[in-house]
Amino acid sequence: MLDTILPFIYIILSCYLLKFACDTFEQAAGYLGRNFPPGVKGATVNAIGSSMPEMCVVIACLFWFNDPSLVMVALGVTAGSAIFNGCVIPALSIIMAKDGNGKSVEHIELNKHVLLRDVFWVLTAEIALIVCLGFNSFTIWMAVILNVIYFLYAVHLYFDAKNHEGGDDDDEYEYEEIEDKGFIANIFTFNFNAIFFSNRAFSATSAVIVLSLAIAVISGASHILVEGVLGSATVLGVPQFFAGLVFGAAASSVPDLILSVKDAQKGEYEDAVANPLASNTFDTTIAFALPLLAWFIINGVDSLPLVQDDNLTILRWSIVGVTAAVAASLLFNYKRVTKKIAYFLLAMFAVWAASMYFVIQ
Repeated sequence: MLDTILPFIYIILSCYLLKFACDTFEQAAGYLGRNFPPGVKGATVNAIGSSMPEMCVVIACLFWFNDPSLVMVALGVTAGSAIFNGCVIPALSIIMAKDGNGKSVEHIELNKHVLLRDVFWVLTAEIALIVCLGFNSFTIWMAVILNVIYFLYAVHLYFDAKNHEGGDDDDEYEYEEIEDKGFIANIFTFNFNAIFFSNRAFSATSAVIVLSLAIAVISGASHILVEGVLGSATVLGVPQFFAGLVFGAAASSVPDLILSVKDAQKGEYEDAVANPLASNTFDTTIAFALPLLAWFIINGVDSLPLVQDDNLTILRWSIVGVTAAVAASLLFNYKRVTKKIAYFLLAMFAVWAASMYFVIQ
């Protein structure tokens, strides 16, 4: 009996760990990204930190479990996260968005330039990954190409930030305190600023320390998540890839979901949408390819065999198709993104999930 429910306990536990580690991460990231222009904080600090689960899943499969064949599980997590991030997170951010006074809004307005920038790079990254996965092996040069794509995206963000300097639309940074619930409770909720720095306002040093500790918790939670995904596949009698696609993707997307909804409720709509799109760019490049590149170099090999399957090919290209549909929905309505669009995105996710179940089965 215990063996049957233990994998799902692992998945629930990983969600708990990721939720509170995400709160702490968002607190420190808010300080470190306080001078970033709208959309850039969500596309860099938030996106990279909240994508740590996906990256750590790849690291766990390659190094902790020492089984390169599990890279398909990591791919399932990456693919499922891409769809979840693209559909569910923007949709819930729109539905739960509030204005500066804390009142619910019926629609949000997005910056077309920021949206075009993030859509271009996420589609570029996803298409590059899909093309690479279409070969019989994944080579070291493919890993290099994917990492270079994110580097170019980072350069684009850098120039956006430089062009923003000197503007008059900067909002004054306000320290976001996480409630001090006592030493024991702070340990269980990973309130590291309260534990080590008495909940004082951040300095650069304390923010980096808190951020690093939060990422460490996220890494450990990701290892537990992989254990849960592999076990759930055995219990349910489904492919490991499908378990990663559903359970792993949903759990690993918890940080993205929480960060984006928080941004939307604070009226920071640009960051709320930029975070999941940029996370997809990070997931399909650095999070997937950087651990593979390190694995290639450490093991002295230059390729990893890939098993080709028509159903998996359909899945891979569906990622690009869904992302393009999400992009079109937002771009054509960027001045007035309503809750109807949010419900459309949720419906699209439900249809995709149901169709993938039958495809993979």
